[in-house]
Amino acid sequence: MSPHRATEARRRAILALVARRRIRTQDELVEALADQGFEVSQASVSRDIAALGLGKRDGHWVLPQDGAADEDPLLARIRGRVLAVRESPPNLLVLVTPPGEASAAALAIDRLGIADVAGTIAGDDTIFVATAAGRDLRRLARRLRRLAAGRP
Repeated sequence: MSPHRATEARRRAILALVARRRIRTQDELVEALADQGFEVSQASVSRDIAALGLGKRDGHWVLPQDGAADEDPLLARIRGRVLAVRESPPNLLVLVTPPGEASAAALAIDRLGIADVAGTIAGDDTIFVATAAGRDLRRLARRLRRLAAGRP
């Protein structure tokens, strides 16, 4: 299984666990995932919790609130994870994310099928976005900033 698919499967398992059980700590979540066959560190679980938008209520993890469940999951991966968008003319944008979040955000950008995007390359906390030939770099930068701020 590819690393991305493993992360997605683990995150689906986390959502199911949190929906079914009262999980109070990240260590409890690591143990529950291990019971399901996922070998994961507490640091990875911490990133997963942030990426999924989980919160705490009454001392245990809860699913996102305020309509977040209705949000397009691709847009949710970008919202709040892209911290900065820098233009590098003529056809490159450099996006900064928290450590460990670049790959998920880049995949979301690719899967959204934005016409101005030729493709992405992700590191740990940096994404290079190549613009399609003849496309306006500034317009794409503005659009990605809006998506990062949660405004489609």
